[in-house]
Amino acid sequence: MKIRRDYTQPFFRQPKRHPIRNMFIAAALGLVLGLAILWQLEAVEGVVDSFLGEPATPTPQASELAARAAALYQGGDSDDAEALLATAVVQEPNNIALLYERGRALIELGRYEEAQALGEAITAIDARDVRGFALKAAAFTWAGEAAKAIPIALSGLELNPRFLPLYASLARAYVDEERWADGLEAGERGLSISGDEAELNRAYAYALQSVGSYSDAIAYLQRAIELRPSYLPTHFELAGLFLARDEDQSAIDLYDHILAIDPRNARAMLRLCLAYRKVGEFARALGFCEDSVGNDSSDPEAQFHLGLLYYRERRFEQSRDAFQQCLAHDEGAYDLSCRYRLGLSHYYTGNCAVGWTLLRDSLDLARAGGDETTLGNILQGLDAIEADPKCIDEAAEPISFQD
Repeated sequence: MKIRRDYTQPFFRQPKRHPIRNMFIAAALGLVLGLAILWQLEAVEGVVDSFLGEPATPTPQASELAARAAALYQGGDSDDAEALLATAVVQEPNNIALLYERGRALIELGRYEEAQALGEAITAIDARDVRGFALKAAAFTWAGEAAKAIPIALSGLELNPRFLPLYASLARAYVDEERWADGLEAGERGLSISGDEAELNRAYAYALQSVGSYSDAIAYLQRAIELRPSYLPTHFELAGLFLARDEDQSAIDLYDHILAIDPRNARAMLRLCLAYRKVGEFARALGFCEDSVGNDSSDPEAQFHLGLLYYRERRFEQSRDAFQQCLAHDEGAYDLSCRYRLGLSHYYTGNCAVGWTLLRDSLDLARAGGDETTLGNILQGLDAIEADPKCIDEAAEPISFQD
């Protein structure tokens, strides 16, 4: 039997349409395709990262670095402030504001030549920008070259007679040149413009001290501290002035305040040692000198005063070690003072030969310096060694030298 085909119909019959099922299939295919693309992108990124390493952290903009540095500088952290500003200057080497702020931080760090160079850089960019003059004047003043600072500060004031940092440098430079009246006048002129500049108040206090106006100087140092409460050098200046005026408890309180700000400040510990020694509290003085050396063993001044206190207590081995460390780290200021006391400490610990040699060397230094008190102490020590046949007498009274 022959089957007759109806050629009016397609050979393959079209299936029935299912719209919902078709939408589901399309969505599934799209999801699979998207995941495949994402996987490929991650794979490519992984390969790139394997060659380049971790993505670099974006470098902060100069303006952000400057803002962070300003907060650090105001808080007395000139070191970290300068580091941030150095980075900012690399980004914007012709930005005068950044150059100036970095220069101010450098001055506080004692890097005066670098600050002078930044002042010159500002002048090269803009010869009439007063900040270049201010940096150079301040740097020369603090470097002990007041004679150079004065004409620079005056030239800057011709450009801008209201720029307060110039008055601060000028007042201090005049005092260093023993032009005390001019120093006072420069400070007063600046303060008549504004009393809200910490460094200007500090410089005016410096000028007041030069003419013996200590009470007024205290008031201006206190004002400088109010304006910049975390800047420790001004605290030390005020505390030193308190000690000089025999306001010992006020000085002690201020040194304690410094330690509250900076608990490991070896200099404040040393100053407390000296303050307590001054008022006769030797046990407390010794404790603070030991703390000072514990935090900074390279300070010859701290080692010297620690040695004095040990010697007073007849702890000669410890005084010997302290005076030896004083000499090891000294750059000349304590050579004679520590040397002959080291000789005496060696004598009392039984080392006659070393003690004699040190005292003989000290004798030549004392004669050259014309220090009669020290000369007498040294001769007394040499006489004691010569009179002691064993070169040690544990029962002998220690030589009492004058400080």
